[in-house]
Amino acid sequence: PSDGLVLIYDNINYGQSLGATSKFPRDAIAFKWKDEVKETKLEAIEWSASRTGRINPIAIFQPVELEGTTVSRASLHNISIMKELMLGIGDIIKVYKANMIIPQVKDNMTKSNNIEILEFCPVCDISLVTKNEKGVETLHCPNVTCLAKQIKGFTHFVARDAMNMEGLSEATIEKLISKKMIKELADLFHVEKFKEEISTMDGFGEKSFKNLVSAVNMARKTSHAKFLYSLGIPNIGGTNAKVICKAMNYNWEKIESLTFEELQDIDGVGPIMAEAFTAYFAKPENRIIVEDLLKEIEFEEVERSREAQVFESMNFVITGSLTSFENREKLKIFIEDRGGKVTDSVTGKTNYLINNDNLSNSSKNKKAKELGIKIITETEFLYEVENA
Repeated sequence: PSDGLVLIYDNINYGQSLGATSKFPRDAIAFKWKDEVKETKLEAIEWSASRTGRINPIAIFQPVELEGTTVSRASLHNISIMKELMLGIGDIIKVYKANMIIPQVKDNMTKSNNIEILEFCPVCDISLVTKNEKGVETLHCPNVTCLAKQIKGFTHFVARDAMNMEGLSEATIEKLISKKMIKELADLFHVEKFKEEISTMDGFGEKSFKNLVSAVNMARKTSHAKFLYSLGIPNIGGTNAKVICKAMNYNWEKIESLTFEELQDIDGVGPIMAEAFTAYFAKPENRIIVEDLLKEIEFEEVERSREAQVFESMNFVITGSLTSFENREKLKIFIEDRGGKVTDSVTGKTNYLINNDNLSNSSKNKKAKELGIKIITETEFLYEVENA
């Protein structure tokens, strides 16, 4: 079975010359087939808490084969859709995969309409409220401290650039929280206790569970910068985390005890970052979260770069396609190994904008020209390195 076609230029050299975005090649385009629709029986409605406090109904039905995979659940999105479908337990429903990926309920053949709307939050047990925006009814938990609202923080913590726990998608984290398997970030390091429950979850099996446990254990050894970034402190991105950790010689006790004044003494850290950083560690609840995490992890030994620090105190921005480097991340690492810093936006502190198309009308090129910042190509950049 196939789910569509990919069209690609038949001239390999020309295709490669088009480059790629940060995620996709520019020499190919995909087309998908028409949706496959199957009939099945509705067995239950599961209520899932989201990071915004919204409680979403999930249709649980007898498993069917769709687009080459077994499907047994689909989001109903909101109360309005559930009411329009007039769902009832035992109803015969039609299901499909939107874009051949996301399971959806297309129609209800029986329409018994016997499902009661949930009254209490499945996570914190607080009474729920119904909101109506532009005719769409949604269910919400009003509890500002509800654990479900921390899902975004959990998702950030496990992301590839943070602790890199593969297999823990936002949907999986929602399930683990709603089933009360995890309550704080440190609980993620003990998912092995729930082998039976996780192995039988939709999309999981024994092999998936083993892979998940393996990914969690691999995440126990991490860098100071990745750990700091994973905490989700506002305005502290991956690059800033590296700068702060390096300035403190990778001493975690010094890092978490930094004062507002000490942070501002670090090149590249401004008052907004410093305020967010100190505010985070000033909260006792955040200190507890960090202390519990430190019991689970081990910091990697820092390998000092052997490269000459030719870009010390210099700021770069990268945009456009690359030819000499595989992707922007590789160029970013190259610069950071030599003492430089790479940021996402062009500001007055930027020294160089690296862009192979310096005649481009991109917003970064325009900003650089407005600020009088030099735009250089990869070739010019590498020449500067060789002759530094």
